[in-house]
Amino acid sequence: MGWFKDLFKKKEDYPEFWQAYAAEFKQSDLSRVIVLDCETTGLNPVEDKILSIGAVALHDNVIHVENHFSVFLHQKLNKPESIAVHGIVKNKMQPLTSESDAIKQLLKFLGNSKILGHHIQFDIQMINTALATMGLPKLKNQVADTNDLYSKFKGVDQSMHKSLDELCDEFKIPKKDRHTALGDAFLTAQVYQRLVISV
Repeated sequence: MGWFKDLFKKKEDYPEFWQAYAAEFKQSDLSRVIVLDCETTGLNPVEDKILSIGAVALHDNVIHVENHFSVFLHQKLNKPESIAVHGIVKNKMQPLTSESDAIKQLLKFLGNSKILGHHIQFDIQMINTALATMGLPKLKNQVADTNDLYSKFKGVDQSMHKSLDELCDEFKIPKKDRHTALGDAFLTAQVYQRLVISV
């Protein structure tokens, strides 16, 4: 019943890092967009875990490569079938961070910026699940999906369900570092630029 108690937590009961994050939303910064991607052990938000998070910032639709976020998480769970996609294994040379510390760092990087991603709702759900295990509320940021923006770009009311690979091919974006969190975030940022400039 721990989750039930969390529903009635007062703002001052939350840890300082969450309060600092929440305080950012007293005003909004529409000029900064964070393009986010997660690599996970699978596609089930209930059972699977986040293995890495990558994000890159855009200011007024300009990608600022130096303003990026990348973290690899220490998780007990890993699946051979997912390793074939993202290549992340337990003995990865990158330093590993606990899930709670990774989420703390991510919140600080996000601030009140708008979050953007390709099929982003899955990533948001995974992060919200991690927040719930920490006894915290869901992300407060506005969220947009490049798949939806692409449908609008094409003048179609319903989602066209295009893959990131397909969009990169259409916009002639080289698919460097595909299926790494930071690499996919950077590719998605480039797709977003094409869509914004074209609209």
